Amino acid sequence: MLELPSFMVTPQAVEQIERVGGSVRVDVVDAGCCGLAYAYAADAPVPGDRRYGCPGAWLVVSTAAERVLAGARLDYGAGLKPPRFRVPGNPNTSERCPCNRSFGSPWPGRGQPQCQARTPMPWDREE
Repeated sequence: MLELPSFMVTPQAVEQIERVGGSVRVDVVDAGCCGLAYAYAADAPVPGDRRYGCPGAWLVVSTAAERVLAGARLDYGAGLKPPRFRVPGNPNTSERCPCNRSFGSPWPGRGQPQCQARTPMPWDREE
């Protein structure tokens, strides 16, 4: 039986998961200008993670991310600079950065050193 996540995953996000090797893990970490940030990795699941999808496009979601993403929409913006996954207009995060990467506290404004807006996806970083 296929289990579906408690949030929507756009076709663009599924296509990007396939492009990066077929599995992307979403977590929530202490980071970003608003205190918390979504973290994406092409890592293996850890105990407690939920796995959604089908062979070729697995989405692995941490317990913390599962709570925050319920009712939201995971998207991939290929036209963004840098291209990235995003969660636009999450109904569970009223306090968030305009880049939709950081949330939790009021946005402190532009130019914050912890800003995640220009951070590439982990698999897009130059080695």
